[in-house]
Order: sequence, then structure tokens, then C-alpha cells
Amino acid sequence: MQDRLAAFDSSDKSRRLREEGLNSLEAFTYRARDYLEDESFIGASTAAVRESLEKALSAASEWIYSEGAEADEKTLKSKLKELEDIVNPILKRKNEAAKRPDAIKDFKDTIAHIKEVIQLVDNQIKTQSYESSKSSEAVSKASAEASASPSSTEAIDELDEEVDAPAQPEITEVPTVYTESDLTTVQEAASKAQAWIDENEAKQSKLGATDDPAFTVKDIAAEKKKLDDVIMDMMMKKMKHFKPPNQQKPKASKPKSKSAKGKKNASKSKKAATKETDAPAAGDGPSREELEEALKKAGVNKPNGDNNILNKLNLDKDASEEEILAAISKATKEGRLKDEGHSEL
Repeated sequence: MQDRLAAFDSSDKSRRLREEGLNSLEAFTYRARDYLEDESFIGASTAAVRESLEKALSAASEWIYSEGAEADEKTLKSKLKELEDIVNPILKRKNEAAKRPDAIKDFKDTIAHIKEVIQLVDNQIKTQSYESSKSSEAVSKASAEASASPSSTEAIDELDEEVDAPAQPEITEVPTVYTESDLTTVQEAASKAQAWIDENEAKQSKLGATDDPAFTVKDIAAEKKKLDDVIMDMMMKKMKHFKPPNQQKPKASKPKSKSAKGKKNASKSKKAATKETDAPAAGDGPSREELEEALKKAGVNKPNGDNNILNKLNLDKDASEEEILAAISKATKEGRLKDEGHSEL
């Protein structure tokens, strides 16, 4: 009894697969006939190929109504593949021709963007060098002036503790945001991307509408991702040292008397405990994974056909560095709050 049931199930499955195969073949013949009247399909195919397709469709239709109902699944799939082998290359050329212009434009926009990043990195390196040199010179000058000052013979212990004393000069540590290696990385990425698109556009210009493309939209997307990754890496490095506008740099304080220090120690310890939970320590920042995840949760990385970071952050292409970083910081914060269940954001 079980064998009979198993045989029945197998027979029923084969019947359903044959019916599906026959329906797929018949539906494809109708679609393919519509293609023969489509201007873009005609433009991507030669007259000889269209004539061959028309004959194949007529033969397939006759076969369907004469032998199709009795054919097995393998034969039906074979008949369908014969037609697809003629149609699919034409559809691919048609779709590539339609999508290529926008894909190339987006890629060139990204090249322009990374060239702006090159300028940003170069300026930052120069600023780092200048600030470091300026700090060293200030310390050297202060030290020289201190050495030239006459020494006092009065006992320092007798001085009033409330009298302010000049702070000893120290070299201000200048954070290293970018290095020469970073500059080389973005320069090479931009150079390679420009060379790649120039070379492939030259190849494509020599081809006709009925030729297979020299490069595909998928190829462009892969090259664009390389640039996006480099840009994101540079933005991440900048984010590590970015302070929102409302965070004021602490003012340098003069040495104060023991009595003044005693009064403020308790309040400082309380404030420190509160601030530890409000803001990250200096130099801390989100990791690349944390930033990308936060941006995704904030809606920045949702697939919407636009991979431009500025557009996703609702920024103009002329947005300043501070505006870009502030927008990323805001998106990161909102993403983390959403993750914690603050749906009102």
C-alpha cells in the first residue's frame, strides 16, 4: 500500500512539473513576440537574430500544441532554453544600454567626491604639521625666557598660597588624523578609478548597439564600491577626532591655592561621574562597524537606488567638512537610540 502511495505521489509531482514547464514555455513565446515589437529590443539586436527568433517561436508554438502535452519535464526545459539563448543576450544589451549612463554619472560623481577628500586629507596633514611646529616653537621660546629671568632670593614657602604662579610650558599634543600613507591611498584610488572609466568608455565608444558591452553596470558598481570604502575609511578617521560644535574646549586654568582646590574637589568629582556617561573620552569614537550599523538603523544605508553618502545624509554636494561630520554624528546617535528602543526618534 505504501509503495502504491509513493508511486502516486511521484507521478503527481511529475505531472505538476510538466504542467509548470509547459506553461513557462508557452508564456515565454508570448513575451518574446512582444519583444519583437519593442523598439529598444530591436535596437539591441540584428535583423538576422530577430528573424531567427521569429522562426524559433513559430516552431515552438507548433510543437507545444502538437507534442507539448505529452513531453517530459527535461524536454520542456530544453525547448525553453533554446529560446532563452536567443532572447537573453539581447535583453542584457538592452538593459545595460538603459542603465549605463546613470551608472557612469554616479561613478564620476564619486570620483569628484574622492578628489575633494584628497584636498581634505592634504590640508589636514599640513595643519597637523603647522600646529605641531607652532607648539614646539612656543615651548622653546617660553623655556628660553624662563632661563633668562633672574632667580629670586626670597623664600617661596613664605609666599601666600593664593598668589597665582605661572604654569610651566608644555608641548601641546597635536592629534594625528591623517598620515602621508592616507594621502597616497586616496590619490591612488582616484587615479585608478579615473583610468578605469576612461579606458572602458573608450572601448565602449567603438562598439555598436548590437555588440555586447565592454563593461557592465555591475562592473561599475564594483569599482564605485572601492571608492566608497576609501571615502568611508577617511571619514571614520576624521570622526575619531571630531567634536560636535556644542562641546567647548576646556579652558586652561591657573594653579590655585589649596583652600580653593579643597572647595571644588567635591563638586568636580560629582560632575566627572555624570560626564562619564554623557560623552566619550577624548579620542574615542565609533568603530567602522558601529558607524555603518548606526547609519543603517538611522535609515542612511537603506537601499533606495542612491549610493551617494551626501544625498543619504540630506546634504548638498557643497556641504562643508564640519556639516558632513555633524550629520554623520547625528545619524550615529539616532541609530543608537533607535537600537535602544527610543522609537520616538
